[in-house]
Parts: sequence; structure tokens; C-alpha cells
Amino acid sequence: MASRQDSLRTFEAQAVPYARFGRVLKFNRTLFLLQLLVLTAFFEAVVLHLLDKYFEALTGITRSVFKEGHILEHSVGFLKIKYFAIFGRLPTAFESFTYLVLSGVFLAFLLSRFNRLPRNFTAWLIYVDMIYLVSSLYFVLFEERFPYTVAEFGRLYFLQQTGVFLLIPVLLGMTLSVYTFGFVNFMLNFLTIALTLFYAFIFGAVRYLAFLSILQSWSYIHMPAMFFVAGPLLDTVYVVSFYSLCSYLTVKLLHRKGSYYQWGY
Repeated sequence: MASRQDSLRTFEAQAVPYARFGRVLKFNRTLFLLQLLVLTAFFEAVVLHLLDKYFEALTGITRSVFKEGHILEHSVGFLKIKYFAIFGRLPTAFESFTYLVLSGVFLAFLLSRFNRLPRNFTAWLIYVDMIYLVSSLYFVLFEERFPYTVAEFGRLYFLQQTGVFLLIPVLLGMTLSVYTFGFVNFMLNFLTIALTLFYAFIFGAVRYLAFLSILQSWSYIHMPAMFFVAGPLLDTVYVVSFYSLCSYLTVKLLHRKGSYYQWGY
């Protein structure tokens, strides 16, 4: 039986050629490591050099916008992070109960058969609604025990942004350095990381000012949503967007270099 199966496999291998399943990129490990090292080291050095100046400038802008508050400083290794702390507002009992009722009713609607929204959009709304449901329930039951202030939020936000700024060159450097077909591609990867960091610096500042305004004018009940909805998850959106744009332009360049592809079997 075994010899018969072996002979059949031999006949199939000779008579039936393997199908091409796609085209794969020619990968140069040396150029990958070299490009990764250069891009990561350069942009990490730029970020570390600009962080102190960035947070100091953002603190000055925040102080000019909100007027009342005080400057705090937090050290992380050799980095000194300055941030401006204002006074936030706890929600009233009526506000907390209102948010609890509205989020509960909205959740019941999203889970009911009357909901005609697309499922992916419904899933996202359920995620946001559950955050507000838990947040409002907490303030209804344990308002006086809420452990965070705007100052603590600002410190955590700046630490989070520091991590985002330092992580972007590593993530994009690793994913984009697999394209190793020429100097033009290297410059495209370089420009992509630079634009992503520039956008991250601007977006991080605008988001911080918006968060402080909400915490001061509305209440702390929105603080959980700031992290779980508009926090690091939102940072992944623009990082993936710049990566996708770079990949699209890279494919356009690769079409001009037919020899860079090889058939996979």
C-alpha cells in the first residue's frame, strides 16, 4: 500500500505542476537590519531631544488658555515632564444618575431587535456605552472615593504620550524596513515616520487641551472614555493610516521594479 501511494505522489509531482499562489518580495536581511537600526536610532534620538521642549511648550499653551492652575513636574529617568494642572469638576448626583439611566436605555436599544444599525458600528457603540454605564454607576455609588484629579490625569497622559512617541519609530521602523529595494524606498519610510511623529505631536497637544476643557466644564464622568475611547486606541488609527499610505506608495514603486518580485509555489 505504501509503495502504491509513493508512486502516485511521484506521478502527481511529475504530471501536475504546482500552482503559483502569489508573488513574494525578495527580502534582504542585511539591508532590513541596517534600515531598521538607522531609522529607529535616528528618530528615537529626535524624540528624546524634543520631549522636554514639547511638554514645556504645551504647558505654556495650556497656562495661557486656562489661566488658573499650577505647574507640576514629574521625572522619568533623565526626562523631566512639566504639565499644567487645573481644577476639574465632580459630577452632581443628578448628572451621574442621568448618565446611568441614559446609558442603560441606550444599551437596551442597541441589544434589541429594533436596532437596525450595522453590526460593527453597533459593537463599537456598545463598547462606548458600557464605559459610560460603568463610569456613571461608580459615581452614583462611590463619588467621594474617585481617586483621580486633573493633575493626576495630566501626569498619566504625558507619560502615555511619551510611550506613544517612543513606540512609533520602533513599530513603523520594523514594519516598513522589510521593503529593502532602494534608496527611494528608504526615503519614503523616513518621511512616513517623520510625518507620523509630527502628527502625533500636534494631535497629542490638541487632544490634551480638549480633555482638560471637558474635565473642567463637564465632569470627571468622562475621564474613563478619554482613555478607553480617545486614548491609545485612537493613536493606533493614525499610525495605521500613515503605514497604509506608505505601503500603497511602496506598491506603486514596486510595480516599476518587476525584478523585485518572485513567484511563490
